[in-house]
Amino acid sequence: MSEISSQSERADTREYVCKLKTKKSNIDYTKYRFYNKSKPFRFVKFLHRGVSNIFLRAYLKCFHHVKVIGKENVEALKKTGAVIVSNHIHPLDIQMIATFVFGMRSVHWLTLQRNMDLSVRAFIRNSGGVPIPEDYEQKKRCFAEMNDLLRDGGLLHICPEGSLVELCDDIRPFKDGAFRFAFYNRVPLVPITLRFEETDSKGKKYRRPRFIIDVAEPIYPTVPQDKIKEKALRVMCGRCNKLAIKKM
Repeated sequence: MSEISSQSERADTREYVCKLKTKKSNIDYTKYRFYNKSKPFRFVKFLHRGVSNIFLRAYLKCFHHVKVIGKENVEALKKTGAVIVSNHIHPLDIQMIATFVFGMRSVHWLTLQRNMDLSVRAFIRNSGGVPIPEDYEQKKRCFAEMNDLLRDGGLLHICPEGSLVELCDDIRPFKDGAFRFAFYNRVPLVPITLRFEETDSKGKKYRRPRFIIDVAEPIYPTVPQDKIKEKALRVMCGRCNKLAIKKM
């Protein structure tokens, strides 16, 4: 683990700077439904997934040549809740994974409250984005509703690294939240590593990076929370971009 830790602690200078316009959303989080099961909202999300599966898939396939490895590892999870964890290296990486790995199945994902002030907040919400309130009491309610989601057989995607660092070739240190959700709700955790290629086999640089979604086997909550975290970190570090480049 010492080698993994030293890799994870490396600083990366390519921090993502969001250029989207912001406008205060004025959401009342005392009344906000983080896990909204109403039929109208579920229908809107269904339409959003349908459009994403056509247009977003086409865009990502055309411009980023997205490939998926190990999709068969989630076939057994069609009717069960699960926590998905991945590295966070592109603004659309969560939607990328949802579209190419889970298709029309609804995926919820946690995001910062301030992201709901962005001009694309409707896209965030309709694609399954769940804001984490800054208020402590509302945050507890948010997490309680995410527990309900998992117990109802839903999918919850969390980036345990926290912040987005664009095209980071390493796995950064993990926070505990995702692994706590998996252990507390007794649901499997799916580690997914997003890798990228910037040059071809001859060293010629691509116009845009090409992405590989590497889906590992689920980790079941038969071991303590810290062991789930340790195993996920080990699996993802073993598949990260830096090591993949070394093996080529």
